[in-house]
Amino acid sequence: MGSSGLLNMPATRGEPIKLLLVTVFLMCTILPVSGVRAQPAAGRDQVIIGMSEEPDVLNPLFAEAPAAMSVLATIFTVDVQRDSTWKLFPQGVQSLPSLKDGTWKLRGETMTLVWRLKPRDWHDGTPVTCGDFSFGYHVARNVNVPVVARDLTNRIAGVICPSGDRGTEIVVNWKERYAYAHTVVTEHGALPRHILEAPYRMHPAALPEAPFGRDPERTVGDGAYRLVEWRRGVSLTVDAAPNHRIFGTPRIRRITWRFIPDPNALVENILSGTIDVISTIGISFDQAVQLERRATGRIKVFFEPGLIWEHIDFNFANPILADVRVRRALTHAINREQISRLFGGKQAISHTYLPPKHPGHTDAVAKYPYDPQRARRLLQQAGWTPGPDGILRDMAGRRLSLEINTTTGIRAREQVEQIIQRNLREVGVELTIRNFPARVLFGEITTRRKFKALSMYAWALSPTSDCEQLYTSDGIPAEENGWAGQNYPGYQNGEMDRVCHAASQEIDETKRNRLLRESATIFARDLPAVPLYVRRVVAATKPGLRNYSAVQAGTSYETWNAPRWEWQ
Repeated sequence: MGSSGLLNMPATRGEPIKLLLVTVFLMCTILPVSGVRAQPAAGRDQVIIGMSEEPDVLNPLFAEAPAAMSVLATIFTVDVQRDSTWKLFPQGVQSLPSLKDGTWKLRGETMTLVWRLKPRDWHDGTPVTCGDFSFGYHVARNVNVPVVARDLTNRIAGVICPSGDRGTEIVVNWKERYAYAHTVVTEHGALPRHILEAPYRMHPAALPEAPFGRDPERTVGDGAYRLVEWRRGVSLTVDAAPNHRIFGTPRIRRITWRFIPDPNALVENILSGTIDVISTIGISFDQAVQLERRATGRIKVFFEPGLIWEHIDFNFANPILADVRVRRALTHAINREQISRLFGGKQAISHTYLPPKHPGHTDAVAKYPYDPQRARRLLQQAGWTPGPDGILRDMAGRRLSLEINTTTGIRAREQVEQIIQRNLREVGVELTIRNFPARVLFGEITTRRKFKALSMYAWALSPTSDCEQLYTSDGIPAEENGWAGQNYPGYQNGEMDRVCHAASQEIDETKRNRLLRESATIFARDLPAVPLYVRRVVAATKPGLRNYSAVQAGTSYETWNAPRWEWQ
C-alpha cells in the first residue's frame, strides 16, 4: 500500500503465520427472520459491512488480524495492485520495474529496482515521498521494533532516494534475486515520517503502542479513505478523501464496519437490512449455502474461487509415515469425493499444493482417487497385515494407529475428520481424533512439529506463493533455526530443494511457472501432505452494490477496489 507489501506480499515465504493459517471456518445454523427491508435507493453513498472480528491495529508494521487488512486496503494506497483477472498493474507507482527498460537490473545474484511514485498526499496534506519509504524500511529492519515480518526487509540491502528524501524516485537494492520484487516497493511500504519519526526516535520498542494506527485523529494514510471513527468493540468508519490524486472522489462516501461476533446475528442483520455486506471475515460456507437458498433474489451470495488450500500434513518424524507407500495408501483410502459433497460439490478436490487459480498450477500430476482396494495393497507391500480385530500390524505386532489434529469448534473440519476416520478404519488403520484451540495448534503443535501424525488446516496462498520454505529442507522448523520455516511435515528431497529455490529466484515468469509445475509434480509423487480441496471465498451483499468482489488475488480483502463501488 503506501503499504503495498502488506497486502501483496507472497504467502509462504516466511511472512507471519497468523496471516496465513486459515482458522475462521465457523459452521452455524441460520436463525429464521421475519422480514426483509427494501433495497437501497439509487444515489445512496454509504456501505455498512458486518464483520465477525475487529482489527488489532491499523499500523501496517504491526497489523496481524485479517480484519485489519480489510480496513488497511482503504486507508492506504496499494502501490502494485491486481485487477479482476489478477493481472498486476501499477496503482501508486508510475510503472512496474522491468528488465527491458533498465528499471530492474541484475548484477550476478544481486539486483536493483527503480520505482517512481504517482504524486499523492497523506491525509493531512503532506506529500508522500521517497523519504517515507526509506523511513519505513529503516524502522522495519530495526530489531528493537517488533514488526510482524522481516522476510523481505532482510533481503533488501538498502533503499536510496536519488533526488533526496522529498523526491518521488526510489531505488531499492536487493541482496539476492527475488522473483516477485516487482510486486512491492518495500515490505511494509511507506510510513508517514513526519508523524512517526519523533516517537520512533524516542522509544523504538514502544512504537506499536503509539497513537498512529489506534487513534483516528492521529492516524493518516494515503489511500482513497481516511479513518474517522473507531468505537472499540462496536464499529469502525472511514470517509472518502475528496479529490484524491489517484482515485478521485469515490462514489461511496462512507464505509462502516460493524463488529458482530455471532455469525447468526450477521445473517439476521443483512436480511433485516441493517447491514449491506457480510464480510468474508464472518460468513461460513454452510451459512452462505443456506442464505442463498432462503433469500434467493433478495441477497447476492458470492462463492468465488480462491487460493485457500485445505490439506493434511504428514509428520515425517513418524516412522510409519516416512514410507511413501503408506502415504499413498492413506490418500487412496480417503474419500475426497464424499468430503466435497459436504460442501455441495462447490469446493473442488485438490491434487497438489497449487490451486487451479495459481499461475503455476498444473493438472498433469499423479492423482489418488478413492480406492480402498489399492490402499490395502500398498499397505500390505509396506509390511502391514490385518490383526484379529481388523487393525493392521507390522512384523513386530505394532498396530497401525495414527492421530489427527485440527482446530477445535470448527464443525466442517470435525465432519471431515469423522469421514476420514471411517475411511481409514475400512482399510485397517486406526485413527484417533484430538483437536486443539487454534492458538495452540498453530502456536506450538504445528510450528514446532509436535503433532504425532496428521495435522489438518489450510494455507491461504497468493499468486506469488511458491514452495520456498514450504517444502524445502531449510524450511523445516527446528530449535537450531528458532523454529522458522513452514515445512511442518519435515519433508526433504534434494530435487524439490533445487526446483523451489530456483523458482523463488527466477525473474522470467514463463520459466518460473515451468519450475512451479515441476514442483507440483514432485509434490504429488512424494505426498508430504494429503491435498483435500480448494476453498471458495464466501460473502454476501444486498443486490445493487456494483463492482464488489469477495476475493482479489487469492486474498479475502474485499475492499481492494472500494473506490469503484457504487449503488445502482
